[in-house]
Amino acid sequence: MKEYTLVYSKSFQTSLETIIEEWENELALSPASIKRFVGAIQKALELTKNFPTMHEEVSEIYGMDIPTYRIVIGKSYALFYRIDQKKKRYL
Repeated sequence: MKEYTLVYSKSFQTSLETIIEEWENELALSPASIKRFVGAIQKALELTKNFPTMHEEVSEIYGMDIPTYRIVIGKSYALFYRIDQKKKRYL
């Protein structure tokens, strides 16, 4: 089975940077806590490279026309992605 390529959107990068800044400055979370959270995101994304449909398909729940999957990280953070089958990548 061919591994899928992950393509990060600019909005994902910006959102993650903003959240990390809030945790550091407003919530005063420890660097270790932030590192664990970011590690959980990386692990989920790495698994998705080989199993792109392993997460919940949520397009109907959110009223989207394109199949969209959701990765839940912890209790309050979710990543959404779509699969491009032709180019073997997920966004």
